[in-house]
Amino acid sequence: MLKRLLAKIIRQGRHINLGNGVVSQSMAMGMAVGFSPTVGLQLVMCFLFSFAVNYFRPGTFNPVIALLGSLVVNPLTMVPTYTFYYFIGCQVRSCAYSLEFQNADQIHQLLMIGGDGAITILIGSIPFMIFGAPIGYYLGRLIEKFLERRSHRRRARLMDLARLRRTEGPANATRSGSD
Repeated sequence: MLKRLLAKIIRQGRHINLGNGVVSQSMAMGMAVGFSPTVGLQLVMCFLFSFAVNYFRPGTFNPVIALLGSLVVNPLTMVPTYTFYYFIGCQVRSCAYSLEFQNADQIHQLLMIGGDGAITILIGSIPFMIFGAPIGYYLGRLIEKFLERRSHRRRARLMDLARLRRTEGPANATRSGSD
């Protein structure tokens, strides 16, 4: 499955217009969504937001790249991250009690119930969402530059190969004709 996902991403890279910042914009949006306390909805949010914006401004976001950006907070890092969000949120607003999450089920229950705990986590995640977007943009820009360099090198190799075939072509034809 991972191999298919990587192959899909590589194919996506071939079809992206790299000149208009699609990778960096998608990565920024994905990281902002990834840092939000929307466990389980991040995939849906990335795809819906990408398709909605692309409907009005085609080629703005790539949903696959946005999804990759949203993986900054994943099931493996969710418990410590949401505990930290809760701690930050408690610094902004007064919390009646302190929570330390032991597993992801506690987080899901707290978020599904809503109330003060969910609001505290949301407030604690806002600075990470705000700072995550520019970091995602920067990382996306690095990826764009890498893909641009790779594309230019590939084009240059193909041009050199075509030139070599063009120059060697008549010489090889002459040799084989004289034998």
